[in-house]
Amino acid sequence: MAPDELVAFATLCLVLAATPGANLAVVLRSAGAGGQRAAIAATVGLTVGKACWAAASLAGLAAVLAASAAAYDAVRLLGAAYLIWLGIQAIRTAPDDQHREATPSRSALTAWGGFRRGLLGDLLNPKVGLFYTTVFPQFIGPGDPAVPTASALLAVHALVLLTWYPSVAYAAGRIGRTGPVRGLRRWGERAMGAVLVGLGIRLAVERR
Repeated sequence: MAPDELVAFATLCLVLAATPGANLAVVLRSAGAGGQRAAIAATVGLTVGKACWAAASLAGLAAVLAASAAAYDAVRLLGAAYLIWLGIQAIRTAPDDQHREATPSRSALTAWGGFRRGLLGDLLNPKVGLFYTTVFPQFIGPGDPAVPTASALLAVHALVLLTWYPSVAYAAGRIGRTGPVRGLRRWGERAMGAVLVGLGIRLAVERR
């Protein structure tokens, strides 16, 4: 595989990661609930989810999702329900800043919880399946060995994700802990919950 193709794929992955959407919302929500460790774990979960979609694409299973409207709709509705549930949880459990400073939350999201959120959020997103069915194979040439090339592409995608999302989560956390916006943390959690609910509703009603 040519280096320029890897650069092109990395650029595409960065553009997709930088575009606000469900993945970013899940990572930020995980950061709000469990800190930077949970944000990194959620990103790892997203990465593992994409690896599963890539494996399904190579096995031909993801093509079923692309071809079957019923399969696509089933995954879409499950994903929408999951995002809405995460959003409602964020709104209901938004912490009081003063109380949070005095008493650390016993229900803080663990690394495993963050990983699970990222993994399920990715596996239940049919758009990821379509990406690995339609776009991902375009970077594997006819003469390229499928598994090694796919592994290299996944490594690039993982590097982009593990650099971008935790960095954004860290910056958001720093802003939320300092300066005049410190007292707005609770409302930030609620706003993130509303974003997740909105993304879930949009996913539920949209069509391919």
